Amino acid sequence: MLSWLAALLFFNAKTVYSGTPLFDQWIIAILNFVAGIPILFLGLFDRCLEKDYVRRNPEVFAPTRNNELITLRVLLRWVVLTFAHIFVLYYGIVAQLSLGGGMTSAFDGLMNRSKLDNVGDGEGGDLQSVGTVTFTCLVLILAYKVLFESRALIHGRWPSLCYPKGSQDGFFSRLAYTWIGVSFFSIFFWFFFIFFYHIIGVKRGPGEFFNLVGLTPRVLGTRSINWVLIIFVPIAGVAFDVAGKVFSNMYYPTQTQIHVEIEAKETRERKKRHARNEQNGSMSEASRTSINRQTGSNNV
Repeated sequence: MLSWLAALLFFNAKTVYSGTPLFDQWIIAILNFVAGIPILFLGLFDRCLEKDYVRRNPEVFAPTRNNELITLRVLLRWVVLTFAHIFVLYYGIVAQLSLGGGMTSAFDGLMNRSKLDNVGDGEGGDLQSVGTVTFTCLVLILAYKVLFESRALIHGRWPSLCYPKGSQDGFFSRLAYTWIGVSFFSIFFWFFFIFFYHIIGVKRGPGEFFNLVGLTPRVLGTRSINWVLIIFVPIAGVAFDVAGKVFSNMYYPTQTQIHVEIEAKETRERKKRHARNEQNGSMSEASRTSINRQTGSNNV
């Protein structure tokens, strides 16, 4: 949310504080829809430690009671990451598509099969195009950040509709909530809406949706540079999160992070013991089978 507001503020400075927004009003209206569901699922299902480990180690509640999770250092890290996202979003997109960056590729890339008489086709330096590309990268950064910050990714079980009779896991217990929230209710939902806005503008004619007519086909169907920015700008933004978290966990780990690593080590050792026991059991079964065969042959 802060990145979105800061992008508007930065762009407002470029427009001599005229109040011209970077994003269309109908695009701004769906921000809570495309951004809310992944965060909702993160709040509902995310957890740092498994229930069994928490029961065995009740001291894991101490960092929260001692306010170790919201310190000045943590707050400073979030502020720095916010400014990093602002820098990547604004100067990585708006600056690239401004001035000559918004010119058509002149029948190269996605324009190689366009008709020669389509004057202006492939242009992307206008306010609607630049704002749509910026908002698309903002949605993707949010989705990647939710996946990166989640300690408990809910993968579910596939297929969700097919489960054995008598199973305690019903349909809603088998859904991959993390991936459903990020993919369907955020990324796909956003692309569906911008195509839907284009269709409404075509059907209704001049009106409040008329600015969005032809926007989506032009932005996503005729300009290769937009796809380059949509792919790489969110990755560059999340790279700051990865670097900051790695540095923090290596040099300033919290008590919760220490317990997370201890639990991960116990889980690895438990899996190794389980695999070793299965291997020993299979070897014992094979040896018993061979002994029985030898006994049977001797009796014959």
